[in-house]
Amino acid sequence: MNVIEVVVPVFAVVLVGYLAAYSGVIKAEDNDGLSRFVFNIALPVLLFNSLAKMTLPQQFNWQFFVSYYAVVLVIYGLGAWLSKRWFAVSAQEQGVLGMGAAYSNLVLIGLPIISAGLGDEALLPLFLLVSVHSAVLFFLSTVMVERGDGNGRSLQQIAVQTGKSLARNPIIIGLVFGLIANFLSVPIPGPLDEAIALLSRAALPCSLFVLGASLTAYKISGHFAEAWLIISLKLFLQPLLVWVLVFHVFKMDPLWSAVAVMAAGMPVGINAYMFAQKYRVGIAVLSTAVLLSTILAVISESIWLLLLT
Repeated sequence: MNVIEVVVPVFAVVLVGYLAAYSGVIKAEDNDGLSRFVFNIALPVLLFNSLAKMTLPQQFNWQFFVSYYAVVLVIYGLGAWLSKRWFAVSAQEQGVLGMGAAYSNLVLIGLPIISAGLGDEALLPLFLLVSVHSAVLFFLSTVMVERGDGNGRSLQQIAVQTGKSLARNPIIIGLVFGLIANFLSVPIPGPLDEAIALLSRAALPCSLFVLGASLTAYKISGHFAEAWLIISLKLFLQPLLVWVLVFHVFKMDPLWSAVAVMAAGMPVGINAYMFAQKYRVGIAVLSTAVLLSTILAVISESIWLLLLT
């Protein structure tokens, strides 16, 4: 399968969702309902089904995690530091812009592109990244934003609240139960297994459609300099640094290395925008960055996929 056959169908479904919402064929409340189905049912079932049936590695691949998350922390720090140095933003906005620069859309865009481009074997390393992605970045960003005004919660309170939020997250629940089923070799009866498979097959097309429809809520709202800083760090520097580590510093499975690079180059995750909305800082910047990075990822992910395969 060539790059065009991988990338174009994925973003074509995103475009269909965008046009359906933009034209009014799909109303906001329709997309809200479909979004709840995707995030609360379809995607968790897909993650459970995939992990429950995978062959797990015998040893923990610490080099894989170090390569990816060391770069995530570097990019986060650069995003926060450069935004302060170049744009004199507040400490709270530094935390939001740092999150935007480091937070990848691993599920809605990463899952379909990586599975189509690198095969089902690539799902395990991707799921391992997903399992701690939100925990790392939400905790770090919450600390930056809430401690920035000097009146925020303590580190312990933030850690506890982050843990509670993740424990209620359907995506994390699907991952955890999939791992438990795998470790315990839980048998799944045939009819139930088929029902799970049906829901799993609905997850990716529906998630792409929801992403496209959701993008109508994001506008190019100015603040181009700040947005381009985030996009440059996210789409170009982050995957480049990961590529250096996985291919030239550490020695690991080439497939796992490719997953790390592809995941690092995904567009700005929608959760970063939702985080900005929660704290009412950096909203316009993140809106512009999410929309533009998603469009540009068509090109950047195609290039990485071509190089890596």
